[in-house]
Amino acid sequence: MSRIRKLAVLGACAALALGVQAQAAALKSAYVDDGGNVHVVTAAGKDVRIGAHAGNAKLSPDGDSAAWMVMAAAPAQGETEAGSSEVRLYRDGKSRAIKCEPFIRDFWFWKKGSRIAIDCGGSHFAGHEILYDAKSLKKLESFDQADVPVEKRPDWSSSSDRYTED
Repeated sequence: MSRIRKLAVLGACAALALGVQAQAAALKSAYVDDGGNVHVVTAAGKDVRIGAHAGNAKLSPDGDSAAWMVMAAAPAQGETEAGSSEVRLYRDGKSRAIKCEPFIRDFWFWKKGSRIAIDCGGSHFAGHEILYDAKSLKKLESFDQADVPVEKRPDWSSSSDRYTED
């Protein structure tokens, strides 16, 4: 094999190795410390504080994103704990917000973390579920829980009778 051909093969192998490495999960875990700060632990083991006033931190199944609720909303009438009208999504070294009023009651990842969904509404009545692309935060789908029976809700809805975590 000629020297030029060997270099080309080595270059292709190096590019392939870098591509595989780039596809590896960026994050190992996400957690909230005793002070309410959210942290991620990178694949290299580095612990990084990425937000405050946090609750319910979750790592996406693919390890590319972490999300948490910002616990800054005043408690709803009759409630004792602060609520959240914002979910923060950390991906590719950046933190971005998903907001919904009056409260975001829950959020979850879908399609191995390529999608993130929220359940938004008041404390004790039907609300809205909204699905976003995790990379762009583009709104993909939504529905009003009062208008769509449980058996007709999309597969990504955690209130659907067909929903399964991935």
